[in-house]
Amino acid sequence: MKKLNFILSLSLILILSGCSSDDDNGNENTQRNGKLIFGWFADSSCSGDCSTIYKIDAENIYRDIDYDYPENTFFEGNFQLMNNANYQDFESLLTELPNEIFNEPNGYLDCSDCTNENGGFYLEYEDDDGFHKSWRFRNAIYPDYIENYRSLLLDKLAELNSL
Repeated sequence: MKKLNFILSLSLILILSGCSSDDDNGNENTQRNGKLIFGWFADSSCSGDCSTIYKIDAENIYRDIDYDYPENTFFEGNFQLMNNANYQDFESLLTELPNEIFNEPNGYLDCSDCTNENGGFYLEYEDDDGFHKSWRFRNAIYPDYIENYRSLLLDKLAELNSL
């Protein structure tokens, strides 16, 4: 009888955990139907091409062709469609963006004193519901939850820069 109770309890736990996973995935997908602007920018002493910024939406990847520096809260770039980039190779930048970042204020992650003078990485997310935020982080200063995403971002930026 104890064995039967154990099996029933274990089955119930597995069923309930399966249901909550489905709900979490549904919420995550609704957060990812926007566009992501991402890239890097050099320090303020840079002269020339001081940034490389891209945009990915639900279907395409674009590159800022003016190499504009992300000076304001939101980036206004001159984006051109990248026909030579396979969207499926880069959509993980949207789908793997950590949920924790959406609770962060605009500005530098884990570095309230940071300025654009030393360069860093740029992320901006906007959806159709009016949610719009931008974040920056340095290669050495960022919250722990962004570690895996930072590695993904570096890899994908290298791939895009080679196209």
